[in-house]
Parts: sequence; structure tokens; C-alpha cells
Amino acid sequence: MRPRRWSHGGAELSLALAVVGGSIAYGGVVRGYSWLYPVAVVACGALGGAAVARSLRWHPVAVAIAGLAGWTAAMCFMFFRTQSIGGVIPGPETPGAVREALAQAWETVVYDTVPAAPNVGITAVLAGTLGLIALIAETIALSCRLPAVSGIAVLAALVVPAVLKPQSVGAAGFAAAAAGYLGLLATARPDEATALGGPRPPDESAAAAVSPGRVAALAAAIVAGTLVLPQVVPGFDRGLFPEGSRLRSLGQNVGLNPLISLGNDLRSAEGVGVLRYATDARGPVYLRTVTVEDFDGGSWGPENRDDQLEYPLESISARVSLAGASATASTTTVVATGGFTSPYLPAPYAPVAVEGARGRFGWDPQDLSIKGEPASSRDQFYLVRSAMPELTPAALATAGAPPRGIGQAVQSVPRGVPGNVRTTAETVTSGAASAYGRALALQGYLRTFQYSEQTPVEDGYDGTGMEVLETFLDKRSGYCIHFSAAMAVMSRIVGIPSRIAVGFAPGRPTGQTISVPGPGALPEFSVDGRDAHAWPELYFEGLGWVPFEPTPSRGVTPSYALTDALGTGTGTNFDDLNDSLNPGAIAPTPGVTSPPALPGAGGAGQGTPWVPAALAALAVLGAVLLAVLPAAARAAQRRRRLARGLGGIWEELEAVGVDHGLAPHPADTPRAYAQRLEAWEGQDGRLRHALATLTREYERHEFGRPGYEPDEDAARRAVADVHRAGRRAQRPVHRARIAALPPSSFAALAKALRASRRGLTRAGRAVVRGLTPLAPAARAAGARTAAAWRRLRGG
Repeated sequence: MRPRRWSHGGAELSLALAVVGGSIAYGGVVRGYSWLYPVAVVACGALGGAAVARSLRWHPVAVAIAGLAGWTAAMCFMFFRTQSIGGVIPGPETPGAVREALAQAWETVVYDTVPAAPNVGITAVLAGTLGLIALIAETIALSCRLPAVSGIAVLAALVVPAVLKPQSVGAAGFAAAAAGYLGLLATARPDEATALGGPRPPDESAAAAVSPGRVAALAAAIVAGTLVLPQVVPGFDRGLFPEGSRLRSLGQNVGLNPLISLGNDLRSAEGVGVLRYATDARGPVYLRTVTVEDFDGGSWGPENRDDQLEYPLESISARVSLAGASATASTTTVVATGGFTSPYLPAPYAPVAVEGARGRFGWDPQDLSIKGEPASSRDQFYLVRSAMPELTPAALATAGAPPRGIGQAVQSVPRGVPGNVRTTAETVTSGAASAYGRALALQGYLRTFQYSEQTPVEDGYDGTGMEVLETFLDKRSGYCIHFSAAMAVMSRIVGIPSRIAVGFAPGRPTGQTISVPGPGALPEFSVDGRDAHAWPELYFEGLGWVPFEPTPSRGVTPSYALTDALGTGTGTNFDDLNDSLNPGAIAPTPGVTSPPALPGAGGAGQGTPWVPAALAALAVLGAVLLAVLPAAARAAQRRRRLARGLGGIWEELEAVGVDHGLAPHPADTPRAYAQRLEAWEGQDGRLRHALATLTREYERHEFGRPGYEPDEDAARRAVADVHRAGRRAQRPVHRARIAALPPSSFAALAKALRASRRGLTRAGRAVVRGLTPLAPAARAAGARTAAAWRRLRGG
């Protein structure tokens, strides 16, 4: 029968689907999907290089090298084109560019929270890693001819999103990876030659086929595992894989990534202790970190104005006119950040001076945010002096002059505003005669919505962007991101400059005080991840930037923004997070004074960045690979032996004996060894027949007349029968141990170690023999030297 060929094209396409399609799960680990195209190019480049080499029937090592060449060319083309020769070949400048990308990726991994910004560094690392995973899976499936085992590499691509995303892998990524993996199993067909150069045994193809019973058993095991593991393994949160299971023992990063980590922080089952503050303010204090002004595109974030930062922090001045304010209220606030990890320092608006912050921080003249190096906010203790005009409804109602000196970025209506957003803004504010009236109308309208942290996730509009905003107005349910974005965008539509402030709602009093020179004992408040908040700030000429609170049940509505429809304006937080927020109404515990040092906000509740999660994922992957490595090596050895003819088939028989406790003796003849293996005989008599076939064919091959053609297919089938008999003869525990750690797979290593030991012994003996003739001369020279030394001392 004419030998068959491997369907390499189908297998390569299936692997591309498994890895590239499975990478969809990283949407949520990395922001947006702009990284998906580079991932696809790099993965397909690696698989394409291997596929071309395999179609030319190159050696498996050459195939792997060709795949690495394709991976390198694709990486250069996508990320280091200007530093490469011809855009695809690494040049002298490429290593420097690679180091810069790795440094940027490391900074993102250590200091950012998911979903991370898709910068060049993190995108290059993601694409390169997934490309290498695709190449490893291709090598395991086709070169090692273990397509089922290659699923471990595919699974490795899903470990990171499974651990880091609150929604785990997600249905789309899991389905794509599973479809690609099943396609690989279906398309990996035998060829006329194995990956190692010999013919594939006919019986092995049948043995490799997956029966319906095994598929059903595997599916049952997976379902049982998803049901049982979350219950018995400490650290698993509620939910089933692929939706919801994640390790909570790894903690979470409490650093505030504006507008991105808010949802995860708010949905955290337990508040993570972040920071504490004490203030002499008469009303609730919002701690502000940064603002978002650009509402174009699908992912909103703060502008990078590092080149415009001004110094020092002891002298901060707003660049807006406050001529319309009748009076200014000054406050003093001390902040202990604890484990809060961010480049921004939280501070009440509007800061005029910051004292005591360690490190180099600058202030942005446009929004007065205070920024330093990544993670520089951690473990800080500083004092903030703030000043805000005393806002009244009358002053806001008369602030109708056109804005000056604030730039177009906060005034322009974003591109692509949906029709229902524009129509809603115009309809809600149609009866308002002033900008202040329009702002109150928008705030009052949004406060009739329902606050929910789960609905946006369940209905697929969690995040930012105009499509999200359109869906939010239709669903009338969301959390602070959606409320603040809706009011900010609709305010611009009706002519009011706006931006979104990101930070923390006021938090809860601790009952303690912190002594500060000057103001004295200030009541202390605690803020955790559940207080992460976003709110709109609207600009009124002569009064500056004025905060509003459109989010129901979160924060506190300012006194100047109260209307009859809003009632008392106190927060009705579902968790009572903002009860008794007025610092003036808090009666500090007598005699309890906190020293001006970092209050303990750490401990087990502290969040962690990506590094522990990534290390845990790598540890799990390494443990899995180590667990399957002996069995995979044994399978590869079996294929090589069965492909070498009768000599290799007999070696496989001896390996089966080693695995199951009947190793051959040096003095055993083939017939004597076969008789010893008959100890595994069952009631059907198949083992004795198989051993007779093997002995007959091997003896004819070794000792028969030249020209004899042995029946190798019958010998291979006989070895399979012996293997099954040996398994049946073992107890279940021993059978499992032999399958996981087959002794014969270590035989070559033990033989090499024994050979090395013998070689070292022989080398040592040769050295001794070489030095032995020199011993008398050495002793004579020593005696002469000693005699000369004695004469020298005696003289």
C-alpha cells in the first residue's frame, strides 16, 4: 500500500487558530484589540517558517530553526523595523531596541493594573511569547508526533488571562482555542516517514486514534474538574472555568489605573485597604488623582503631559480665573498612601502646596494633578493645602461668561457621538436658561438611573467609548464610569466645558485622629478599593472647575448641586460606604491620636502587581511540563524503536519489561527472556502467541539466512499485545506510576551517567599511572630540597 503523507497544512492552520484565536482572551488583560494584529503576524510567521521547511521534508531540527527564523523576521518587521536590516533581519541596533521594549514591558507588568496599556513593549512581549508558544506546539504536535500533548502549550496561552481577568478566559477565546486544538487532532495524519526519519508503524496509527469512549471520559473528567476544583482548592473564587474561576489568593493591585481598574475595584468582594487621610474640611473630601479630557476613540485615558510638569510642589497655582468667587475656603489634609500604587498622588482639589512627599513629583498646570515616577505614590505620607472658591447656586447661575484660557480639548464635542446621546442631552436641558441649570438638569436626569456594577459586565458594555455610552443610556444602569462619562459628554454637547476626574470617594471615618502642627488633631478617614470613583468636573468662568455627582448611591452630592428631586443629597450607598461623611460631625475618640507616620494599610489585603500572578502561572506550567515529560520521552522512544525494524522492536520489548518489573538479564537468550515474560499471561493465551511471534521473527532476522524479510507489522502488533498484558498484570497504583514515570525512559540517562562515571574513573587511573613513574624522582628532589634548607638554616 502506498504510504500516506502528513496533512501539514491543516495542522498548521489549526494551530494558528488555537493560538491566535485563543489570544482573544487577552482582551481585558491588555486594553483594546490593537495588539491582535501583531500577535497574528508573529504567530503566523513562526508557523509559516516551520510549514515551509516541513513541506521541503527537512530534518525536524532544521524545521524548528526555520520556525525561529520566521518568528524573528516577524518580530523585526512588526516592532523593530527601523533597527533591522531590510526590516526583517536583526541588525546592530536591534538589541538596543529590544532592551528598550523589554524595559517598557517590565515597567508595565510591575506597575500597571489590568487591562494594561498596549504599548510597544507589552505588545512585543505578548506577540513574541504567543509566537513561541505556537512554535513549541507545532514542534510537539508534528516533530514529536504528539498532537494531544501539544494541548499543554495551547493551554499555556490561556493561563495568564485565566488568572488575571475577573471574567477569566471568556467564551470566545476558549472556543477558538478548543476549536483549533480539535482541528489539530483531526488533521495530524500519518506520513510515509516519521518526523525522525523512519516509516510509521501501521498499528501505531490505530493506537493513536481517539475512541468515542475516551472522548466521553475526557469530557466527563473536565466537567468534574471544573465542578470540584473550585471547591477543594484554596484561593478559587466562585464560578466555573472558562467563566469566573480565578485565584483570589494572589490579591489585586490597588494602584488606580484611571477609568480601567475602577470596575474591578468596585466589584471586589472585600475592600482592599489602600490609604488613609485626615482633614479639617467642613464637608466630604474627594481625593483626586488625575483627569480625563479626550473622549475620542474607544478607550479613554489621561493625557501624557510629562514634558509640561512644573516644580516644586510647594508652590502650585491654578491657571484659571476665580474672579467670580466671593470667598475661598482653605483646607489642610494629610494623606498616608500605604500600598496605593500609582504615578499620581491623591489630593483634594485644588492643591496649592504639597509638603513631605518623597521623590521627584511635578504638577500639571492644566488639571493640577501631581505626578511622579511609576509606583512612586506607594508608602507616602504628605500634607496637602487646598483652596476652592465657596460655591453657591447664585454664583453658579450668574457664571455665564464664555470660557477663556482652558483650551479646546475640554470644550470640543467628541467625534462620533451617537444620536440618542445628543438627543437626550438636548431634550433634558431644553428648559434650562443657564449653563448651571443645564448642569443640574443633566445631573438630576442621570440620578434617576440604577447603580449597578454587574449589569455592564453581563450586558457587554463595561468600559469607555461612545458605543458604551449609547448602550448605557438605553439600559439606564451602570456605575460611576458610565455616569461621569455621560454627564461630561452631554455637558459638552450643550456648551459646558467638561472633564472626568478619577480618584476616591470620601470613605469612612476610623474614629481616630492625626495630630498636625497648626490645625491640631484632625479626624481620620479610611479609603479602600471599593471607594474608587469617577465624577465629572464642569467649567464655569470666574469659578473654575466645579465637581458634580451624577452617580446615585455613591459619594455625596455637593450642597450647590442639590435640587428638590435629589432630596437631602446624602449618599445611599448600598454598602453604607459614605455614612457620616461630614468631618465636622465626627466625634473623635478621646485620647486616641495617631502619630504622623504611615498608618498600617498593608497586610494580606494589600494588592499585588502582575509579577506574582505571572510567576504562579509559569510555575503551574512548569510543573505540568515536568509531569508529562517522562511519558512524552517514553512515547518518542517507542516510536523511534518501532520504526527501526526488528532490532528496535526487540529493544521496545525489553523496555516494556523494564517498565513492568521484568528487565532482561545479560545472560538471557531471546527464548529465555520470552519465557520469563509469560508470567503476565492471562486467560486468553494472546501473550504466549505474541511472544512466540516476536521470538520467531527476531531469531530469523538475527540468525536466519540472508534475504529473509521479517514480518515487522506482525512483530509490532505482538509488542502491543505484550504491553497490554504487562499493564493488566500491574495493580492500578503501579500502573499509574509506570504511565507517569516509566523506568525505561530514564534508562538512557542512567546509562550515560554510568558511562561518564566509568570514563572519569579510567581517566583518574590513567593520571595516577602517568604520575607513578615520577614518584621516585619527586621524592629525591624533595629530599635534596629539605637538605639544602637545613644547611641554609645551620649556616
